[in-house]
Amino acid sequence: MINLLAVDDEMINLMIIDESLSDKGFTVVKAKDGEEAFQILSSGVMLFHAIILDRLMPKMDGIELLKKIKRSEKYRDIPVIFQTAMSSITDMTEGLDAGAFYYLTKPYSRALLVRIVQTAVEHFIKLQRAKEDLHKGMGALRHMVSGEFRIRSIRESHELAPLLANACPDPERVLTGIMEILNNAIEHGNLGISYQEKSELHDNDKLMEEIFRRLDTPEYKDKFVKVSFERNEERIEIRISDQGKGFDWKRFLSIEAMTKNAFKTHGRGIFMAKKLSFDDLTYIDEGRTAIIRIDLTNKTSNLLTDFQE
Repeated sequence: MINLLAVDDEMINLMIIDESLSDKGFTVVKAKDGEEAFQILSSGVMLFHAIILDRLMPKMDGIELLKKIKRSEKYRDIPVIFQTAMSSITDMTEGLDAGAFYYLTKPYSRALLVRIVQTAVEHFIKLQRAKEDLHKGMGALRHMVSGEFRIRSIRESHELAPLLANACPDPERVLTGIMEILNNAIEHGNLGISYQEKSELHDNDKLMEEIFRRLDTPEYKDKFVKVSFERNEERIEIRISDQGKGFDWKRFLSIEAMTKNAFKTHGRGIFMAKKLSFDDLTYIDEGRTAIIRIDLTNKTSNLLTDFQE
């Protein structure tokens, strides 16, 4: 059962959300404001796979509720989809800074709502499965000083990501970002799936089918992603290199691109990885090599303290 929490002070909006998503097999639990929503979350009665959140509400608004969710170790992984009429760059940036995973501006189509919810739920389920591997006797990896790996497929990236995360001080926080950068290197780098192609494949639910097809073709079957891990007293550095043509990575790390793609099903992954998972993320070699840096000089990550302010 896939459970969603919808939060809006307008009953008509809750009805539309419920009707749009119940027909697709989702169970929608409704709350009229942030306070009621947090009470429902805190009750622990059910696991929620995504939260659809209005911004302007009485008692506790959407931004305040989002910040409470992201400060909670128990709930912070749940993807939050903002749906609001506040569509300025400033408004969207504030929502994204608070930890929103998607940003829908009203009015929006039911079809778009369904696609984005499905994408958010898929992300949450993949993350939870990967986190299960974080606790399978890999604590000794915290002592790893260096290592080198080669992977080809999405399955292999999901095997490697928990291992790399376990070698870092805050495995659960870096796991999502590592998965995103590895998948990006395989899908867009080695397999050459363009942004537009991914949009069309995702909308037709054929993305994984196309990934598997390309992995078996002569053009792509011998390509691999090289991953290196290095630790010193000050930081951890992870380099992820693909054999693709490169890409305009600066465009995807800009706040302008983030707000532009905030209400699309993809295109904001590396931005969110840099913001939420790492202390720094940059690219070299025309976008073929990602360099992830995790600061070891502070016991508590700067990113974590940002959420706790």
